[in-house]
Amino acid sequence: MTNLQRQAVLVCVVCALAALLTIGITMTQLKRGKGENPAASADSAQTTDPADGADGDLANHYQIDNTSSALLTETADAGTEYLDSTLFLGDSNTVRLYNNGLISLQQFCAKEGIGTQAALNDGIVTFKNDSNHYTIAQAVAKMKPRRVVMTFGTNDTGMEVSDFISNYTALVQAIQEAYPYTDIIVNTVPPIPENHSNYPHMDQAKIDDFNMALLNMCEQLGLKFLNTAETLKGENGYGKAEYYTDGDIHLKSAGLKAALNYLCTHAYQTEDRRPDTNNIPTRTMEYVSNPSSAVQASSSEAVSSSESESVSSSESTSVKFEARYQVEKSGGGTLTCGGDSGKTSLTYSITDASQSLTVTANPAEGHVFVKWSDGVTSKTRTDTSFKQNLDVTAVFAAVSVHISEGKGSAGSYVFKASLNGKYAKSENLHWFANGQEVKEAAGQTTVTVPASAITNGSYKIYAVVVYNDCAVASNALSITVSGSVESASSSSSSSSSSSGTSSGGTSSSSSESSSSGTSSSSSGSASSSSHSTSESESKSDSKSENASSSNSSSEGKAESASSSHSESTSSSHSSSASESKAESKEETTSKSSSASTENDIEQAESTASSVEAEASR
Repeated sequence: MTNLQRQAVLVCVVCALAALLTIGITMTQLKRGKGENPAASADSAQTTDPADGADGDLANHYQIDNTSSALLTETADAGTEYLDSTLFLGDSNTVRLYNNGLISLQQFCAKEGIGTQAALNDGIVTFKNDSNHYTIAQAVAKMKPRRVVMTFGTNDTGMEVSDFISNYTALVQAIQEAYPYTDIIVNTVPPIPENHSNYPHMDQAKIDDFNMALLNMCEQLGLKFLNTAETLKGENGYGKAEYYTDGDIHLKSAGLKAALNYLCTHAYQTEDRRPDTNNIPTRTMEYVSNPSSAVQASSSEAVSSSESESVSSSESTSVKFEARYQVEKSGGGTLTCGGDSGKTSLTYSITDASQSLTVTANPAEGHVFVKWSDGVTSKTRTDTSFKQNLDVTAVFAAVSVHISEGKGSAGSYVFKASLNGKYAKSENLHWFANGQEVKEAAGQTTVTVPASAITNGSYKIYAVVVYNDCAVASNALSITVSGSVESASSSSSSSSSSSGTSSGGTSSSSSESSSSGTSSSSSGSASSSSHSTSESESKSDSKSENASSSNSSSEGKAESASSSHSESTSSSHSSSASESKAESKEETTSKSSSASTENDIEQAESTASSVEAEASR
């Protein structure tokens, strides 16, 4: 073996060893990865489990990324100076900071029962010697705070997480636009205790979802996130019982103090960017707050004389709250309470805590009621045992359904429904024939009915979308079947949202068809169909063996006798024609009259109303 050959062998051996070493390292890493993955997968599964019923699951549901750049970490106590230069924005728990003497009137802009949407749009802040009412963003611009701490969400738990974040983002952006020189700290939505029997609709898992989404929002908007839930929650995932009154969801003085201490020990210190702090107006109380959870301020707490008078005055007077109901700005319906109806906003003074109010949200035509902003899904609500101000918004949504006749095989009818709107889903669709629901067709957007399944008579077919005890009816299509002779008419009617259900199926007629057609046959029998659009009463003559186009639609079986003159005439002519077959050809004339569109609409609305009443029961 030459030197060159020996060198070549040596190089091959070295390469082989390197390859083996690489394979060994790779296999080791893969084994380590497999050992870690199951645990990570388990953690992930726990994070996404929204169950509120099991304490173990709830305790692990709230997962915060401790490495997030938005998360405020523990610091030295920033002291009273840090607290005094902070403006608190929020709802009832923020108001309680003032009621308990923990902050001054000049340190907060808040209102009990307020949500993110109302916080963005409503004028809830007033100042001395100024008759105007300012939104929170406008008030921040006038008060020029060093920083703001935002605590919203308790009154928004009826929303989807995405809607809540959208509203919260809009509120933050409004504050930034109004006064870009303040630091913005987003606080967690306060947890609720395990015993929240006075507020059974509240859901701690939903609050956790809100807070995890808020951290993500802060990262995207460059804000700071204050995780006070860390100190307010117990091991079971709920708020610590000692911070709440049994059955209530509002923080007592001990809980409020714990939250403020957490704020000062997780401080956000930055350079003061404010151009000036001149001409800051003095705040006034624009409504009577709920003093029920207030504690007597200790003598060591500095409270101005005017604030002391305000607190003592509110404590000495009888309980008085304000209940406000409104329709969201996009509209879609009205409110009714007692003698007040057709309103988009209702406000009542509660002079007795045991006073009750029953308010109904009525959807406009082509709309359904979705929910109240505090999570109540019944369109009629009764509020009683007031413990604080109430401010809720009725949410409506546009819905529409239109039906048409499709192409079917010989001897069958095909009806199709076109749905529009977030809540116009196929599972909410019902079909009707002559006012009776065809239950077999429920939930189907396309219905095929064999001609053999339809007996002689006139039929009106329409569909209804039902959501949350509200219904929107489609246009109506009418057909008339007379022996071997069929005529159809399509009547167009506008959607009705008063209520209703849809049907398609076998049923006896509960209301007569609003439009009908007749056809006559001569000897040898050739069926003819006439088509009419019902707008006004009209007459048409047709000769046998001459068929006019038909756009009729029918849904399901229906047994109904038509009382129209045209039908009986058609029947008699058809009978005589079959008896005199092969003797003579006779031309007969039939008259068809179609009822007005208004009759179709009235019937659809009548059926819709009965359906809604039945659903409510």
